[in-house]
Amino acid sequence: MEYPVEEEARTKIINRLRRIEGQARGIQRMVAEGEDCTKIITQLTALQAAVKKVSKVVLSNYLECCIAEEISRGGDYREAVKKASEILLQAKL
Repeated sequence: MEYPVEEEARTKIINRLRRIEGQARGIQRMVAEGEDCTKIITQLTALQAAVKKVSKVVLSNYLECCIAEEISRGGDYREAVKKASEILLQAKL
């Protein structure tokens, strides 16, 4: 299934993911250089928060766009809502 999203929203999501990627590389560097564990944990906590935030943005888009698209194609709204519920439970957001 294609990920329908407005170009502006897609750009924001990609930018968030690039920042997350940079954070992960920074943490790798900290570990490789033997940085203090408390600083590494602090950065890992920030990384987890960033991932959770982008997950919420993507899920929100899914709820707004993908379900509406499914319904407009004549799909069963109950099935679309069930899928959204499964995503929410899996993501533990």
